[in-house]
Amino acid sequence: MEELAGARGNWHQNVFFTEDIVQAPAQPRGRIQVEISRQNSNLTEIKNEMARQATAQGANVIQNFQYGQKAHKWWELVFTLKWDTESWHGTGDAITVK
Repeated sequence: MEELAGARGNWHQNVFFTEDIVQAPAQPRGRIQVEISRQNSNLTEIKNEMARQATAQGANVIQNFQYGQKAHKWWELVFTLKWDTESWHGTGDAITVK
């Protein structure tokens, strides 16, 4: 674990991921939400996509980072293109800290 402005987390693709709130002046860039509809996906794939989106918005930090797996509802499996019974998801607030 590393620390940035009082928040503990880690760097991934030049973006700092933390479940905490960064205690430094920051420019909000927006909320990021990612879902990967493959059960055999992993946290690295979630972070790759979140880092890509954060960088595209000019952000270098994702705070309030949350992630996990969730089961699909039966109707999602029948009426949508969900390939597995579970998805990985990640959310967080993209910000720029100088």
